[in-house]
Amino acid sequence: MDRDLGGSRVSRASRRRRRKRRNVVLVSVIGAVIVIAAAVGGALVATGGGDTRSATDAPRTTSTSSTPRSTTTTVPVSTTAVPKSPDPVVALAQQYDGRYLGTFTNTTFSTTGAASLEIRIDPATGELSSDADFDGDLFGGDAKAVRRISSTVKLGDPNAAITTETDAFGSVTGRIDENLQLVLVADDVPGPKVKGFGLTGRLRQDLSGFDATYTVTFEDGTTADGTVELSCDPAGSRTNEVTTICALSQGAVP
Repeated sequence: MDRDLGGSRVSRASRRRRRKRRNVVLVSVIGAVIVIAAAVGGALVATGGGDTRSATDAPRTTSTSSTPRSTTTTVPVSTTAVPKSPDPVVALAQQYDGRYLGTFTNTTFSTTGAASLEIRIDPATGELSSDADFDGDLFGGDAKAVRRISSTVKLGDPNAAITTETDAFGSVTGRIDENLQLVLVADDVPGPKVKGFGLTGRLRQDLSGFDATYTVTFEDGTTADGTVELSCDPAGSRTNEVTTICALSQGAVP
């Protein structure tokens, strides 16, 4: 009987040791899985891989508070890129897509003011649209105002004249000349003093923005000249499959 009890105690101790070893092994395996998963997850985050959802499918972060109840939702910024046009001419023009900020100077009347230019290229229609705003005495003669000149250019047909109606400049015709300069012409500016306005914009050699010259023609036949200096505004840049000059100026080259 004593031997049977002793054998039972040895058997129970042996089973406890085996269970303990199994638990140690199980804990070790679970720990290894966690470490591997964390490493893989970190690698995916670092490389941007492992998730094929679009920006709109990304999870939202929501925080709530006690009564009165309020909810704050953080929505990820869309990273959907403007597609590259299959038309090589349009694709080349897409490098200008962006927003540019700076100043204008009427060199004849020594007046200055703020200026901005927004260029958008539509890869589907092959059109370049531009909106340029001037805040100050653009024409000279103490005629301060906020003026916008807009235009549309058909990139696939440089000879096509597209006219855009504007409040400040009347009918504006836009085109791209043989030197890839943006040319805007308004031959009948509303108002009693100014007859016409013309602007020619060109890309800077250092690819940091646009410079332009303009000429104001008055009803009495006299003229005034001016310049515009515009630099890339990173906040106004769209994600684009084509590397834009604004992306280059910020060092954001894919």
